[in-house]
Amino acid sequence: MSTESRPSEPLTEDLPQRHISLSLVMPGLNEEENIQQAVRRAAIALERLTDEFEIIVINDGSTDRTGALADAIAARDRRVRVLHNERNMNYAVSLCRGMNAARGDWILHDGMDLPLDPEDIGKFIPYFDDADVVIARRFSRSAHSRWRKLTSWTNNLLLRVFFAPKTSDLNFVQFYRRSFVQSLNIISTSPAFVTPEIILRAEKTGKRVCEVTVEFRKREVGKAHFGRFHDIVWTLRDLLRFRIITWLRGWD
Repeated sequence: MSTESRPSEPLTEDLPQRHISLSLVMPGLNEEENIQQAVRRAAIALERLTDEFEIIVINDGSTDRTGALADAIAARDRRVRVLHNERNMNYAVSLCRGMNAARGDWILHDGMDLPLDPEDIGKFIPYFDDADVVIARRFSRSAHSRWRKLTSWTNNLLLRVFFAPKTSDLNFVQFYRRSFVQSLNIISTSPAFVTPEIILRAEKTGKRVCEVTVEFRKREVGKAHFGRFHDIVWTLRDLLRFRIITWLRGWD
């Protein structure tokens, strides 16, 4: 297993279109201010890369117009699929639901506030042939609040102490080969440990993992739902449970 740090590639419009199928999973809770622009921008970026893609919108128990707007978008664009959670399950559980429903050869995810600019998706595609997981690594987290910086630093420290990952950024955005990620029985359910679990299992079982450095975009409208005390405790529980399970049963 090798984890590589690679330079950024040209912008999306500079890349030739190639035959590849992509599934973009976009979970969201109360994102009526973002959903229409987010899906539109994602579709424009993806259609420049391939004619075979889908956008899976997960309405995570929203109490605003997010679900209705998602259904309206899907009615106009057959490339958009919508899944509704009857109640709020959290980003990570919604992400797992979307990944299990995905049909593309490669699965990626992004929030409806677009922390990963859709125009940057093309930077990752050149690495697909030689990887099972391609990770977006943030070169700056200055857009985070002080609280988010503290919780992120603490989370990273615990991951290093308990698992010693080779990957440097386990909680942003990843691209997964569908055959790999859909073969996993993901144990965790907390907002900040599902993607670390997937990446760690890839690393520890010899899958090919690489990182590409990109910019992290700050949320412009709407409310973030990460960093709540309940979620921190939930994540810590998942981390410790997963560490015990892998100590006892191994990584396979």
